[in-house]
Amino acid sequence: MAKIKPVNLESDTFTQMKQDMTEYLNLLLRLMQRYGEDKASLTLKLTVSLTEQELDNGEKGTVPTFEHKVTTAVQRKDETKGKLPGEYVLDPDGNGGFNLKPLSNQIDMFEQNVE
Repeated sequence: MAKIKPVNLESDTFTQMKQDMTEYLNLLLRLMQRYGEDKASLTLKLTVSLTEQELDNGEKGTVPTFEHKVTTAVQRKDETKGKLPGEYVLDPDGNGGFNLKPLSNQIDMFEQNVE
């Protein structure tokens, strides 16, 4: 006769889910240490489905299915900013590329490389 299992998180019904969570928690902590991150998340999604089935004794019973998914996310964002002032216009170079041509035809008397 099969063992009756309680439906709670301590029962062996959820052993694999708990093992997966432990594995991914350790992975998450290693990644956080490696990249010097101080925030991350571990998410568990547990999907429960119920189906009616005919049992061996001919009666109908409700059969649960438990599916889990564990995901981790380390919040890492690298960024730098800069801006080129809008003092230039795009000038096709004839080879499929572009040059930046000054908007003004004025010559800067302090510019070193005057052509």
